[in-house]
Amino acid sequence: MDRVIRLYVSSSPDLEAEREALGRAVAALPVSLGWEIRHTPLTGEPEGDSLSFVASCDLFVVLLGADFAAPMGSEWQEARRHRRATLAFSKRVSRSPSALWAFYQKGVEWQLFASPAELERLLLRRLARALLDHGERLGLNLKDVERLVALLEEEAEEETGGTKEPDRRSGAGRSGIILGRR
Repeated sequence: MDRVIRLYVSSSPDLEAEREALGRAVAALPVSLGWEIRHTPLTGEPEGDSLSFVASCDLFVVLLGADFAAPMGSEWQEARRHRRATLAFSKRVSRSPSALWAFYQKGVEWQLFASPAELERLLLRRLARALLDHGERLGLNLKDVERLVALLEEEAEEETGGTKEPDRRSGAGRSGIILGRR
């Protein structure tokens, strides 16, 4: 595998189902490149080299729930310091003071969501657009671009039509590697 897309997910500890939704959304993206995904360590997990990964990632995703708990603040600062492409999503819940601080930061466009299924749909579209925006730097080929454009058109049609049955698969909420499609 030549190039992988490096994605860091900074998330509140209360968003385990949403981590799963993100993993499913990434796996559904029709690109030939693989993915290396790292998450904010859960309680009890070693932090490792999270900040160096954030500094060099291609995309930085923030999933904000009820709290903006450590080490989210240092991940946030590292991503901003290195000007990482950031996608920000906030669950419609009551927020702690630290989560309110993050939510009202200037220059951040939050996408609100109510459920993991809604987040998965939003992520699929926003990640597809981000890949198209950064396609040349990421090394997307013409087929990747065509498939992403078709996916966005399909999503737009479904948005005006009916709704899909929610995906109940699990196991996609941890850090990992997704191999590219041939």
